[in-house]
Amino acid sequence: MKHALLTVGVAGLLLLSWQAYGQKPKEVINFLAIPGSITVQKQAYQLTWSAHPDASLYKQEYLAAGDAFPRYKSLVTVDFVVTESTVDQAVSTKLRDLESLKRTNPIVQVEVMRNATTGEVLIDCLIGNNAADEQANLVERDVFRFKAARAKSGQRGILLLAVSTRKYGPAITPYLTRLKADKSLLVNEVAKLAMPTISITN
Repeated sequence: MKHALLTVGVAGLLLLSWQAYGQKPKEVINFLAIPGSITVQKQAYQLTWSAHPDASLYKQEYLAAGDAFPRYKSLVTVDFVVTESTVDQAVSTKLRDLESLKRTNPIVQVEVMRNATTGEVLIDCLIGNNAADEQANLVERDVFRFKAARAKSGQRGILLLAVSTRKYGPAITPYLTRLKADKSLLVNEVAKLAMPTISITN
């Protein structure tokens, strides 16, 4: 199944939804020249999928060893969009998309956190489906971190670092139970990660 993306119109930024990528390009290009892997919660993620769908947008996705699309367990995304739009504009548009989704998907939950010192914004959201067959159910949690940035190659824009985790079928209920106590762990991890230094190569 081809991945359905939520489009943030203000900056042309493409963000995660609860559906899955099922197709990858034959060649994975490190458009943003990010060296090596990205480590989150002591887990290393390797570049697995990338896209440059228009002149302003660069998107790279990272999976842990043994994980795969479309039924991944966890995913790290780094997006960079060349734009004069602000972080608040991009976040506002993303929130409107989530509110629209919430009208047909009551599972959607959203929390926004702002860092007044750095100007960064985090969105913590929970998205899922409710299928008749329990095995077809999934819950996805996404923590998005938006930052105004300038690439080493000079382009100004918005950098997004996102971490997505998924549970499927019978694993959903115990996951949601644990999440009540562990909710802050991933948010704190994403908030303290060193944002990658990027340089646009293509």
